Amino acid sequence: GDYRETKQGSSLEIAAPMEPGACEVRYITGRSHTILARASIEVMPVGATLDAAAEVTLGASFSVAWTGPNNTGDYVTIVAKGAPDEKYGSYVNTDQGSPVKLTAPPEAGDGELRYVSGECRKVLARRPIKIAAAKVTLSAPAEAAAGGAVSITWTGPNNPGDYITVVAKSTPDGQYGAYTATSSGSPLTVTAPKEAGDGEIRYMTGQGGKVLARIGIKIVP
Repeated sequence: GDYRETKQGSSLEIAAPMEPGACEVRYITGRSHTILARASIEVMPVGATLDAAAEVTLGASFSVAWTGPNNTGDYVTIVAKGAPDEKYGSYVNTDQGSPVKLTAPPEAGDGELRYVSGECRKVLARRPIKIAAAKVTLSAPAEAAAGGAVSITWTGPNNPGDYITVVAKSTPDGQYGAYTATSSGSPLTVTAPKEAGDGEIRYMTGQGGKVLARIGIKIVP
């Protein structure tokens, strides 16, 4: 299991196994792996707690208070409900203290907060959390000159990295053209595509590049 070499001194710290029960501390020779001494030790169960809002807006930063063993590598994370225990999303190591700040996933739906042991990725505590869709609106002129400035009024979550872009309507989601960060305020100005045709104004998340809202705009010569 976890071990330390005796050359580090006669007083050593070793991490206990994550599973409770009867265990043994052993002195083992490095060459032949012979056990020269052993001592019994009972490993007790360890628990953790998590406290946070019942619902957060997708992509938003939120606070999580926790209690737990705070062993090396322990962390608090948020994932989609039903995700495998070894999977993690936005996370913060518990050595940062309590509470910690996490970022909600860019997808709405049922999520789960988890306190995870750094030793073996064992989940010591879990708590359901709802990821709510953000209310987003876009307003702009019906048409704009190719390569010209487009004034756009918007409402939305304004999470870190969120932006508004103007692209050809055929542009796949996740791609972007000229853009302006929502941190610039509302209204803001974005440069229209240089090619005339059907265009689209899109509100995009900084995390994951998801389109939260879109409206059409005609790009004219």
